Amino acid sequence: MQGRVDGLLIMSPHVDAAFLRDHLPGALPAVLMNTSVANKRHATLNADNYGGAHAMARHLRACGHRDIAFIAGPKGNFDARERLKGFRDGCDGKVRTRVLRGDFSEESGYRAGRDLAALPAAKMPDAIFAANDMMAVGCLFALTEAGLRVPDDVALAGFDDIPIARFVTPPLTTVRVRIADLGHAALEQLVARMEAPDAPPAPARTLPCEIVIRASCGHAARKRSGSSNHRRRAGRN
Repeated sequence: MQGRVDGLLIMSPHVDAAFLRDHLPGALPAVLMNTSVANKRHATLNADNYGGAHAMARHLRACGHRDIAFIAGPKGNFDARERLKGFRDGCDGKVRTRVLRGDFSEESGYRAGRDLAALPAAKMPDAIFAANDMMAVGCLFALTEAGLRVPDDVALAGFDDIPIARFVTPPLTTVRVRIADLGHAALEQLVARMEAPDAPPAPARTLPCEIVIRASCGHAARKRSGSSNHRRRAGRN
């Protein structure tokens, strides 16, 4: 890479300090995005995966759900780990929880939804929170296929607010990650590093997420207000 590029934006949940030390030239300006790595050589920007999942768990509790299933992301993935931790802390032991294995794909969400739909009615959760929207969409298909109605029989929420989230039926409650803002801020920091390579990197930043409340979570306020799309900022408490 030396001599071919002036700087790098690195966004990988699998990168660790050892990998960077072994593969990244020390003199090459770089900014890390959505990673657990924190060192003095590189600026780091993260979306608040923990805060977003924490806020969604509290929102589902506020909707009256007392048995919440979580479809987790892949092991070893930084985003998935932070979202699972935020979910658990947001539930705070005040509701029954269960965690199902997922890998961020629609197929894994479908499998989890199918497994939950096969449970006896008494063992069905009140709500399902998928660690990303793709798994939530797969789960929604499995639930609908099994004859269950969202949110009448079981509530559903996702994470990311991908474009299709608002167009499924019912529209998906989710945590919005402003990925364009993350990229914009990272590029600004990279340009600053390129222009002043000897200056210390900026302090690590965490960009807030926000909850987007739609019909899939069974939020009673949508009926009172006559609106199906509400937003609330999510962050660490």
